[in-house]
Amino acid sequence: MYFMEKGENNMNQNETQQKKITIFEEQNETLQKIKKEGFVKYTGSLEKLSDSFVLKDGAIRCIDEGTPGGMHSAGSGILRNQSEVVDAFKNAGVTEITSHDGCGAAKLYAKANGLDESKADEYGKKWSEEIAKQLGVPHQHISASEMKRPSEFHIARTVYYDGTGKFDFGEGKELPPGFIISRKIQTKDDSLKETEVALSIAFGHHGFSDLITDENPFILVAIGETAEDTERLKKELAEVTHEYDKKVIIDGFTAPSF
Repeated sequence: MYFMEKGENNMNQNETQQKKITIFEEQNETLQKIKKEGFVKYTGSLEKLSDSFVLKDGAIRCIDEGTPGGMHSAGSGILRNQSEVVDAFKNAGVTEITSHDGCGAAKLYAKANGLDESKADEYGKKWSEEIAKQLGVPHQHISASEMKRPSEFHIARTVYYDGTGKFDFGEGKELPPGFIISRKIQTKDDSLKETEVALSIAFGHHGFSDLITDENPFILVAIGETAEDTERLKKELAEVTHEYDKKVIIDGFTAPSF
């Protein structure tokens, strides 16, 4: 019986790995074009880029690429100081707080606080409910089936470091799915910590891991409201890339004017 379970586990791992490879290769045409052209030229050719800067709602969601829309903070702020999170969300006009299944930030929170990591989603949900209560807004939990990625792993090959507070990579395939960090509504230090969290996920076994190479790098994408703002955000991102060498590159583009 032990050997059967072990064999079944290996088969599931093999199936997951093959699924990863398939999705990774499907993304490559767009990612290679972006790598060659750069995000400025690439996004300049997109007719509906402005649609990616119109918030559909005022909800706070995780940075997870499976929870696009609204504004973003890892685990809805679970790795940050609670009172600071409440103030920041209030100032940003947040209208809803969400949590989700399989939250990596909630797992990091559990680990950092010596809690049972198998109950991480419970802690993430409890945190979000408490923030929602303090703000007087509703809470929503996003199930695995409602997320915009496979439940087994992450498909992000970018971090969108959003200085506008409005960015959403959208439903189409023109912009690759990525972690979204709403730099606009939180501090540099918190935003860079969340960038490091995203990188650890992308390069871990829940991400594309060793499929990410010098030839197929992970991209940190600074998005500013002005060209000067974009350059400032790119300089911030340079502080967290050292250990990845050429496997992580920094790019960026400026939000279109309306």
